[in-house]
Amino acid sequence: MKSKVAILIAVVMVASTLAAGCIFNTSPSSNQSAPPAAPSTSGHDKTLQAAIDDDEQAYINATWTQTVNKTVQWVNDTTAMVTFKLGYSNSTLQYTAKYQKFASESQARDYASAINQGYNTTSAIALLSNPLLTTATSTNTHKNYENVTNAVPAATAYTKLLRNEPQSFTESYIVQVGDVVTTFTATVNKSASPSAAPS
Repeated sequence: MKSKVAILIAVVMVASTLAAGCIFNTSPSSNQSAPPAAPSTSGHDKTLQAAIDDDEQAYINATWTQTVNKTVQWVNDTTAMVTFKLGYSNSTLQYTAKYQKFASESQARDYASAINQGYNTTSAIALLSNPLLTTATSTNTHKNYENVTNAVPAATAYTKLLRNEPQSFTESYIVQVGDVVTTFTATVNKSASPSAAPS
């Protein structure tokens, strides 16, 4: 009986030592570097990704852009911060927008309604003169969104003037595309060619 207890204690000690060794050996040694982890997009909402891609395509299709770059930082699977950097003539336009995917179009509409106090619904003509809202014009065909959802989304845009100065103005924007709501604020320089910087 004593030998069985001794064997059992020895097995437990060996198992504990091996487990401890496995835990401590998971980090790389000082002269090795761990390979960078590839970003996983498998959990990100496909409809939200489609809306972001459609906005990028709208800028690519616009006649005034020469270069279009975007950087996406996922907050969670249904929220992303997207920075667009657009080159034209000898200038750049850059802003960061928050994209949020809702469970339904009605929830997205309710959210947009809850935050749009003091905003004005923009008209198609007004959108054409505002390069920041190119994504809400007919230039945006929403093909990626349509491919994912099998539905063409309705788009509604709102603007709110925050500051109007001789050489620039700062405005906030809300754009609802189906069940996705995009919000951002940007300062636009008043010149022959529009330019903007993140606020």
